[in-house]
Amino acid sequence: MTAFLTLMRRELWEHRSLVWAPLVTALLLVLATFFGSRVGGLDFELGDQEAGFFSDLAATPVAQVQLFAVWMGSLLIPQLIVGLLVVFFYLLDTLYGERRDRSILFWKSLPISDASTVLSKFAVAALLMPVWVWGISLVSGVLIFLIVKFMVAGTALAPLGVWHGSAWLLVQATLLQNLLIAALWYAPIAAWLLVISVFAKRSPFFWAVLPPLLVAILEEVAFGSERILVFIGHRLSGYFQALQPGLMRSRDDETTLQTVAEAYQALSAAPLLASPSLWLGVLSAALLLALAIRLRRWRDDA
Repeated sequence: MTAFLTLMRRELWEHRSLVWAPLVTALLLVLATFFGSRVGGLDFELGDQEAGFFSDLAATPVAQVQLFAVWMGSLLIPQLIVGLLVVFFYLLDTLYGERRDRSILFWKSLPISDASTVLSKFAVAALLMPVWVWGISLVSGVLIFLIVKFMVAGTALAPLGVWHGSAWLLVQATLLQNLLIAALWYAPIAAWLLVISVFAKRSPFFWAVLPPLLVAILEEVAFGSERILVFIGHRLSGYFQALQPGLMRSRDDETTLQTVAEAYQALSAAPLLASPSLWLGVLSAALLLALAIRLRRWRDDA
């Protein structure tokens, strides 16, 4: 176990973007709140419609709690997207890079198995990064709230400055759960990227992207169908589609409070755990990881 943790720390030493990209994103969100004219996506300058909404909100404690929870949850989205992009390029480079600079020869000279090496890289992407993004989001969310509380004091937006401790704890537990579910959902993509990283002699990005697209194009040309393209799109966006009701979006004034209630009810990604697609993806990830481990045993040059 100590050796495995050391391998994970090695990944953070060699790939600093895993640490810094989510951190910088959180810092930019805090600065944008402090210097900007918007509060978590809501304008300070309110029209009659928005003023009516916040007037109703001030008189509805339950709606205040729900909006607070949805707002805190939505602050994770930018950091999650950045985290996914960073992990994508990290997985493509991590096994390819050690072959390119021949450091693989050093690591193979040590009593470290190929399985431990590959699985440590997967664990960094699928376990360590979600927890890191969640921790940063937790701290940045509190900072953004404190800034907003100061800025909206005495204004029509004052309901946004009310702290709801129990709701915040529930939201943080839900967000951590959502990130771990996202790791399960994207596990086959992560494992596929590791296979490409250990297999490709050149341009792992094109090896990862072009073959699936070419197969999808050939299917459309030969059979006039788009099943493969739909499958790829579902695997890439299915997690966010499951959370779509929980994302903030504008509606007519008379349905705004109902929209907040619907968004609050849809904050959790737990329903995805009942999806066969998720567990078939986990099984596919296990098979792809086994392939990546086997490939690394004889792949020592780029």
